Amino acid sequence: MSSFHHVKQGSGSGHDDVIMNYVSWDGSNWTAKIHHGKFHHTRQGAPSGHEDVILNYKTWDGSNWTLRLVGNDKFHHQREGAPSGHEDVIINYKTWGGENYTASLRTSKFHHMAKGQSHGHDDTILNYVTWDGSEWTMSLRNGKFHHVKRGAPSGHEDVIANYKTWGGDNWTCTIDGNKFHHTKQGAHSGHHDTIINYITWGGGEYTARLV
Repeated sequence: MSSFHHVKQGSGSGHDDVIMNYVSWDGSNWTAKIHHGKFHHTRQGAPSGHEDVILNYKTWDGSNWTLRLVGNDKFHHQREGAPSGHEDVIINYKTWGGENYTASLRTSKFHHMAKGQSHGHDDTILNYVTWDGSEWTMSLRNGKFHHVKRGAPSGHEDVIANYKTWGGDNWTCTIDGNKFHHTKQGAHSGHHDTIINYITWGGGEYTARLV
């Protein structure tokens, strides 16, 4: 799950949001949201929108640019009519009122806290034990889990995580908006919350909360 961090030109601080309100090439107002590695665009006032991998926006000087996501943390920018472009981690865009803003990508983090402790730490990964007892690492990428088995050079992405919770019970977790949906193995229904109570490598019991 990625969000945008928006900072107004000349401001020392900003805010995080899952959407970006931008001005397109023809001057119309659009909202973009990152969804499974693509942008979901909706025109101001329209009941529905469309998905694609690019975003056509006006930058601070009013010129037209195309942006494409590169991986999970970079943008590729190309000016209208130019033969090539450049990569960076920000987008300088005009918002609906014509103000100049800079947006960067914020990848979701987990806040980990050991059972019974009052303090923890933030991290972009979660080291967990899956149903068969094997040890895996997962991170969040554009609304999906990226899983890598311990010691493996690469992994895979999917929309679920099968993990062992405190006491060793088997649960499945999916992402539903900004929350997790947990279902116990064999159960027909589950529950929503913002945390995962998981067993980490070595058997420690931890809680991970989305940051």
